[in-house]
Amino acid sequence: MLTSGSLRLVQQSLSILRNSLRNMLLVVLSLCAGSLCDQAYGQEEALRLAETYSDTRTFSTQSTITTSGKVQAAKADGTKDDLELSATVTFDYLSRRLPPSGRDAEALREVRDFRNAQLVTKVAGYETETTLPDDRGLVVVTGSREGLISYSSQGSLTRETVDLLEIPGDALALLAVLPLTDVRVGEEWNPADWVLQMLTGIEAVETTEMKCKLEQATPAAARVTFSGKIKGQKLGTNTAVNVAGVLLFDLKSQSLSQAKTVYAVSSEVGTVNPGLDMRVTTVLTRKVSEDSGRLTDAVVSQIPLEPAAGALALKYVAPPWGLTLTHERDWHLFQAVYDGGAPVAILRLVELGSLVAQCNFSPAPTVLGGTMTPLESFESDIQQSLGERFGDIISRETIPLEDGRRIHRVAVSGNVVIKSKEGRSDIPMNWIYYLVTTAQGRQASFVFSVEPALLEQLKDRDRELVQSLGFVAPSR
Repeated sequence: MLTSGSLRLVQQSLSILRNSLRNMLLVVLSLCAGSLCDQAYGQEEALRLAETYSDTRTFSTQSTITTSGKVQAAKADGTKDDLELSATVTFDYLSRRLPPSGRDAEALREVRDFRNAQLVTKVAGYETETTLPDDRGLVVVTGSREGLISYSSQGSLTRETVDLLEIPGDALALLAVLPLTDVRVGEEWNPADWVLQMLTGIEAVETTEMKCKLEQATPAAARVTFSGKIKGQKLGTNTAVNVAGVLLFDLKSQSLSQAKTVYAVSSEVGTVNPGLDMRVTTVLTRKVSEDSGRLTDAVVSQIPLEPAAGALALKYVAPPWGLTLTHERDWHLFQAVYDGGAPVAILRLVELGSLVAQCNFSPAPTVLGGTMTPLESFESDIQQSLGERFGDIISRETIPLEDGRRIHRVAVSGNVVIKSKEGRSDIPMNWIYYLVTTAQGRQASFVFSVEPALLEQLKDRDRELVQSLGFVAPSR
């Protein structure tokens, strides 16, 4: 069964095409060559193809991203389901460059005023829609080797909206494809290794190669082609990406004006990701805009070089339960079941591509206002739930909070029992249980599973996640 976690991960993923990279590039070139057939420059004239970091102009960008292919969802019995995927994303935004916060990828920064950002995804006939809320439309984008990082200056984003804003073939990232020196028609260059990594979002690179070429130019515009391939890991999952594209650089305005990028991505089923065998195509247009929208000098000047404390935190909302969490970006929603006899949201903490811990988060029965479940009863429920996995109680405490909430915290050691034809094996495991109770009697429970060797890496992030819990009115 396809989980809501799988759907969310599909929305953030690139796609794969079984055609060769050469064929992709031929298709891309055929769509962008027509406007440059006349009055071509000769090979002797070198051209400057670059936008300055200090550019104060406002740009208007529209892009459409189409996805087709398959997603592999893991089943409980260890097999996989191949599910048909199609998706369409549309963006319309104004943007202004921001001062660099560092070198290379970190020099690419801008603020955006989104007028539209919408994703419609269909997996195995099931359709979902994600849009960027109007009250989060001011978005700061900054470069890093591992991809562009987006956050809203108006408040926390959700994982779904962050994934929505991970734009394949993003105009800001494509600026890094341009040559660092003047080039002539027919000349080729190889961008720095971080360029393709940023364009594909690969976190740990094994191999990468990319080449670019100034194919043609007129007095009005230059046409640049680029292609590359990269292998590595994203969220710990083996991933291979081929990229082919073409961009037009307006020589009069000295700016990127059009681009088409085709991604081909193959990835295995991972800790939080489904397997992918799909294709993504991005087409964008971009021009200088007389309208600055909300991107005034005053707004731009107030954006710090580095994100303010908490600006990158994400909000998780479980509307049917009336519960919210604020969490760092290393926590990823794996699965959520809001109804039925065992409602649960499962989040996984992935750091440097490795699974650190898992959190099972659920609503708990309401108690009489001003009371809470006795700690002894909570411990008894824990021991009954773990069964033969239970070992010893390591620690127990009740934590009062200033807002009137009280939290039971019980840490337990034990073993996960794995049985196979070869026999039984016991894996040491620690569980950290929390029961949060409000002054009005509403409750929620957490259980964190972490191997003993990873407790130091987890640090206090279990406690931080629990204390971020918010209680709101349930809704459907």
